[in-house]
Amino acid sequence: MIIKSYIVEQNIDILKEYKGTLIYGENIGIKDDIKEKIIEKNKNCEIINFFEINILKNNLLHESIANQSLFTEKKIIFIQEASDKIFDKVIECLEKKNNDIKIYIIADSLEKKSKLRAYFEKEKNLAIFPCYEDSEKTLLYYVSKELKNFKGITGEITNLIIQNSNMDRRIIKSEITKIKDFFLKKEINKEQILEILNVKNNSDFDKLRDKALMGEKSKINKLLSETEILRDEALFYLNNLNYRVMRLYEIIKVHRINNDYDYTLDNLRPPIFWKDKPIIREQLKKWNQKKIESMLLRIAETEILIKKNSNLNSDVIIKDLLISVTDQASTSY
Repeated sequence: MIIKSYIVEQNIDILKEYKGTLIYGENIGIKDDIKEKIIEKNKNCEIINFFEINILKNNLLHESIANQSLFTEKKIIFIQEASDKIFDKVIECLEKKNNDIKIYIIADSLEKKSKLRAYFEKEKNLAIFPCYEDSEKTLLYYVSKELKNFKGITGEITNLIIQNSNMDRRIIKSEITKIKDFFLKKEINKEQILEILNVKNNSDFDKLRDKALMGEKSKINKLLSETEILRDEALFYLNNLNYRVMRLYEIIKVHRINNDYDYTLDNLRPPIFWKDKPIIREQLKKWNQKKIESMLLRIAETEILIKKNSNLNSDVIIKDLLISVTDQASTSY
């Protein structure tokens, strides 16, 4: 059953009607938002996360469905980076699971001939919806909706938030969180918001991120001592790093099909800024799919750690993560 992503964003409870949901497309920000809303709505459920590679290598998905939870009656299972490779296992589990288990499959772009996509589209008790790229119009609506109760929000400020994010919804979400935390009286001051958005600091972290992904150990320590890592910016840093790692992951997967990095970099959507292309080419020399999947899990674990422990020195955690990225990048395949 095909539904629209904006309908799900407006009412996440609609997914309760279906025993399984397939979410696909290039917009990582929308997929992250929807996953977060699902988790928020199901706080009393056991949350289980898998990557496709986990399911291909073992029988964990089947075991998770068959085993009774010791703590909760209901389970939410997320399968990340899914493709047709796990079609048979997914269909088997959907047929065997009970009503206390919900399965959410998250995939990149799927062609019309995809078996997963075709199956979810035709089955009335399954939901499927694409998450397309955000346009400036959809991001303007997103920011306006999130800040609708704030005084002082202008078109100039809204555009600044979008431009400062490189059209990335996840970064925009992080910026909006900072705004909400700072302007507790819901009155936005233009001068203060320029400081909060911290454009210069964002640029400094980009440099730090890129050197870490290149595995340049000789430069990373110097940059870490020169760059101010702010504790309250931790989630922004994680989103920033995660977005770049996901882009590398996407490029590597597309490259396997066309075997031409230049073509991939020129045609990737959303497009890569021309100044970033030489940097990304160098980073691609240091990473393969296995290493990237390992790093994505590490980033996810770091995010959970920071969110669950507000008293931790998140700036130190971010620095340790960047050192880990550098070590991983400099390790041979």
